[in-house]
This record gives sequence, structure tokens and C-alpha cells, in this order.
Amino acid sequence: MARSESEEKKQKRKGKKRKHEKAKGLESDEESAEKSLIVERKQVEPEQTKVKAQKRKLGNENADMVKEKRNKRRQSMSEEENEAENEPEMPTAEQLQEAAKPENSKAIVTVRQKKKQKHQQRIEEQKDQNANKDSNRNAEYLRKWKEARQEWKFNKLRQVSIQQTVFDDQKLSADVWPIALEYLAGSSGAAKTNITKLAEAVIEELDNQCQTLSEEAERQAILDSTRYQRARDLLQSFD
Repeated sequence: MARSESEEKKQKRKGKKRKHEKAKGLESDEESAEKSLIVERKQVEPEQTKVKAQKRKLGNENADMVKEKRNKRRQSMSEEENEAENEPEMPTAEQLQEAAKPENSKAIVTVRQKKKQKHQQRIEEQKDQNANKDSNRNAEYLRKWKEARQEWKFNKLRQVSIQQTVFDDQKLSADVWPIALEYLAGSSGAAKTNITKLAEAVIEELDNQCQTLSEEAERQAILDSTRYQRARDLLQSFD
């Protein structure tokens, strides 16, 4: 009887042990499955991230292409509008009929010609404005050289401009001429050589004009001109 109880206890212990081992085996299988899922997830996530990055890049590229096409379309439309504005207006039948009249034949001016004339006029006005500004700057530069030498600073651009305009009384006024003569008479080196050549060129040009004239009064008018007198005075200042 005692032996029977002992064997029964052993059987129970073996049964518990088998259950424990079985449960442990199940836990091990579950852990392995979880680890396998984690590994698979880690492998899939980089691929998904890479795919998303590629999609974002492709989306940005497509957006840039759309933007570029839109800008090109706008630019093309703007150019077409400008061309349309610049195209000359076609005259109507009534305008052509009116223009065909003899009294109006000399008054025909196309829109293109008008635009060209206006454009040329604007260019001339701009040149005059720039010339006036340059003349004023030259006069101020010379007066400061004469009256406020301590504040005066040499300016190569002003020197060249004065040399090129000194013989023209429209660009260098009569009241500034004596100062300009004194300033240029003190030139040396390349500056003296340059202004001497300019003065000699003026004298030669006007002498040639005198030779083509038959009237003494006309020749004398050239010799008495501002250009001739200034060129002569300047050359004499170097003697």
C-alpha cells in the first residue's frame, strides 16, 4: 500500500513536470514567433520609408515641373501680349480712302513711324538731360578747383569730360571757360598730350572749312567762332 502511494506521487510529479515543460515550450514558441514578427517588421519598415521618400521626391519633382510649365506659359502669354501691343494698327477703309486724297498724301504717318519718332525723341531728350548733368558737374568741379582747393579732389572722369567739351560753349559756358583754360593749361604728361591733340584737330578742321569758302566774311566768322578761339588760346597757353 505504501508503495502504491509512492508510485502515485511520482506519477503526479512527472505529470506536473510534463505540463511545465509543455507550457515552457509553448512560451518559447510564442517568443520565437514575436521575435520573427519584429525582425520582419524591421525589414519592412526601411523599405516602406524608402518608398515614401521616393514618392515625396517624385511628388516634389512633379510639382516643380508643373510650376516651371506654368511660368513658361505665363511668360509666353506675356510675350504674345507685348507683341500684340507693338504691332501696328491696321487702318480702316475710311482712313485709307481719306489718306488717298491728294491733300493728305504728305500727311500719312503710320503708327510704327510715330512710335519710332517718339522713341527717338525720348533718346534725344535723355541725351540732353545727361549732357546737362555732365556740364553742371564739370562746372562745379572747376569752380571748386579754383575757389576751394582744399575741398577739391582730382577726378579722372571729370578731367576727360572737360577735355572733350571745352571747345563747345553749349557744354562749357563762357563764365566757366577762363577757369577751364587755367585748369587745362596746368596739364602734364598724357593729359597735356591729349588736350593738345584735341585743340590741334579743331584748328585743322576749321582751317579746312575756311579754305572752301570764297567770302572773306564767312572765313572771318569761322576764325572768330568760340571753338576756334578756345582751341587757339589753349595751344598758346602751352607755349
